[in-house]
Amino acid sequence: MRFVKSEEAVSPVIGVILMVAITVILAAVIAAFVFNMGGGAEKAPTSSIVVANNPDTTEYDLKISHKGGDLLKGGDWKLSVVAVGDAPQFNNSVSGSDLSVGNQIVVNTTTTIASIITNSTVGPVVGSGLASNTKYDIKLVHVPSNAMLIDTVVEVR
Repeated sequence: MRFVKSEEAVSPVIGVILMVAITVILAAVIAAFVFNMGGGAEKAPTSSIVVANNPDTTEYDLKISHKGGDLLKGGDWKLSVVAVGDAPQFNNSVSGSDLSVGNQIVVNTTTTIASIITNSTVGPVVGSGLASNTKYDIKLVHVPSNAMLIDTVVEVR
C-alpha cells in the first residue's frame, strides 16, 4: 500500500480562511466608526455645584454656587429653573458666561433668569419672580456631553 502525498488543497483553504478573517476584522473596524464607538464623545466635567436658598437677600431667590472642580465654559452649559411639575426651559443668555470655582448664579426669576456674579460683574435679570413656599426644579446640563450636572428640587422660603 502506497500513500500519495497531495498538498494541493491546503493553500486554497488557508487562503479562504484568511480572507474571511480579514473581512470580519474590517467590518468590525468600520462598524466602530459608523456607530461612534471609537471614543470620540466628550467627557463630562467634574464639578461640585450647590443649590440653596439665598440667605443674603430679602428677596425670594436661589443661589447656585460652583464650589470646586472643572470650569464650565460659556456656551457649554444650560440652566433651567421652573416650578416643580413644569417642563424644563433652558436659558442660554446666562450660559454664555464661564462658571468657575467661586462663581455664583443668583436666581430670582424662572428660567428667563438670573445673574452670574463674578468679581462684581452681573449678568441679565428678566422673567417672572420666584414665589415664597414654592418648590423649583433646577437642572444644569453640560451640552457637549449631554450630562446632567444638577437635577434637584429646592423650596424658596
